[in-house]
Amino acid sequence: MKIIYILTCFLLISISTVYAEEQSEGWERLANMPESRSESKALANNDKIYVVGGLNNKERSDNSMFVYDIKKDTWDIGTFMPTALHHSGAANHNEKLYVVGGYYDGWVPSNELLIYDITLDKWSKGENMPTARGALTAEFIDGKLYAVGGFNKYTRYENEVYDPLTNSWEKRADIPTPREHHSSAILDGQMYIIGGRDGQVNLDATEVYDYTLDSWKSLEPLPTARSGLAATTLNGVIFVFGGEGYTSTFGENEAYIPDKGWFEQQSMPIPRHGLDAVTVDGNIFLIGGGTAPGPSYSPIIEKYHNTIIPEFGIFVLMIFAMSVAITIIVTKSKFQNNLQL
Repeated sequence: MKIIYILTCFLLISISTVYAEEQSEGWERLANMPESRSESKALANNDKIYVVGGLNNKERSDNSMFVYDIKKDTWDIGTFMPTALHHSGAANHNEKLYVVGGYYDGWVPSNELLIYDITLDKWSKGENMPTARGALTAEFIDGKLYAVGGFNKYTRYENEVYDPLTNSWEKRADIPTPREHHSSAILDGQMYIIGGRDGQVNLDATEVYDYTLDSWKSLEPLPTARSGLAATTLNGVIFVFGGEGYTSTFGENEAYIPDKGWFEQQSMPIPRHGLDAVTVDGNIFLIGGGTAPGPSYSPIIEKYHNTIIPEFGIFVLMIFAMSVAITIIVTKSKFQNNLQL
C-alpha cells in the first residue's frame, strides 16, 4: 500500500504544480515611450516593436515612429511616416509594416496605404484603399491585408482586401455589425472582430471571418461592451484589453478561447483606451493610450504574461490516467507476488 500512497501524492503534487504554472499571470511596467501617444499602432518584428503615428499631447496627428528594443528596454526614434495619421489600421507581413486609413488633422478620413520596408528603412505608398475611413482595424490573412469597419460620415461595414503582389484592392463580405474603434485578432487563420462602438453606443458584438468562405459568424458577446480597446493572441487565446466609456476608461482584461467562451483575467494596472497590443516571445506588450475618456495620452508601456493553455484540462487528465495505470500495474504485480508466497 505504501507504493500506492506515494503515487497518489505524486499525482496530486504534479497536478497542483502544473495548475500553478499554467495559470500564472502578471504585469510589469517598462520604459516609457519618448513622447505620450494615443491611437497609435504598434507592430512587432523580431525583437523590436514599431509604434507609428497617433495623436500627440497637442491633439494633433503625428507621423513619428518610435522603435522599442525588447531585450534592452530602450527606445529609439525611427524614420518618420510620409503622412501624419491617427486612428489607422496596421499590420505587418514579410518584413514590411502596412498602415492604412486613419485621420488627418481635423479628423478628415484617409484612404492612404503607407508601407515601411524594415530592411531598407524606407517608406513608400501603395494603392489607395477604396473607402476612406478612420478608427478601423487591419489584419493579414494568407498574405493579404484586410481592412474592416471604421468611420466616415457614419459607422462603416466595409471589408476590403489588399493584395501586395498586385498592389490592388477588392471588396469582400461586409461585417454584419458596422463598428468603429473596435479591436481585431487572427487565430487559426480566422479574423476576429471584437467590441467597438456604433455612434455613442459601445458594442459587445464578437464576430469571426472565414476568408476561405468569405463569410462571417457571430460568437458569444464580449462580457464588457467597450470601444477604443486592443486585442492580441497568446497560446491560442485572444486577450482583449482596456477601452473607454462615457465617464471612465476600462482596465478589463478578458480572454476568449474558441469553443469555450470568455474568461475574466487580471486587470490592467493602469486603465486606458486608444492603446495597442502586440505579442512577442510569450509576452503581451500594451503600448500608449489615454488614461481618461476622450482626448488623453500617455507614454506607458506594460508587459503582461499569462500561461493559460486551452488544452490544460486534457494534459491533467493524461497525467491522471498514467498515474492510475501505473498504480494498477504495481498493485496487480504486488498481489501476484503475495499469491506466490
